[in-house]
Amino acid sequence: MPLLCISLFVLVLLPLSLSCDRKTPAEVRDRFSETVATYMSNTRENLTGENHLCDKVKHKPPNCTTENPDIVGTLLLQACEMMGLRLPQTKALATVVQDSIDCPCPKGSTKGVRPSMRPTRRRMTGSREEKRKKKICKANAILSSMTVCYQKLNNQLMDA
Repeated sequence: MPLLCISLFVLVLLPLSLSCDRKTPAEVRDRFSETVATYMSNTRENLTGENHLCDKVKHKPPNCTTENPDIVGTLLLQACEMMGLRLPQTKALATVVQDSIDCPCPKGSTKGVRPSMRPTRRRMTGSREEKRKKKICKANAILSSMTVCYQKLNNQLMDA
């Protein structure tokens, strides 16, 4: 009987421990002005230092449009995509954004993750330098979209 009670107790508490306790948009904006802005600026400088000219970007990162009112969720998706690039220039920013939202990227599960983030078996062809250039161009696209999202979040909260 005690074993049954413990297992039921665990089943009741498990969803609470697995859920993501996201910060409110106001808290995310405040953390942006405190720390995230500095990391975004540093990341932009580091990526600009690479001197790659990006062609028209085929990659469309999640963006903050009027059809997508969940700006905080979009910022988390952008940070997760940025983390997935595995570039040293973007890792710190992605981590700080995730921490500011107080929600980690999903691990092992692709539920709720954009299809472009799912692991694929297709291998990229080309040299390492071409692959790196492509990753840096993706990172620049995500960074631009992330900047727009933070601006929209700020405007949205100022109007309220």
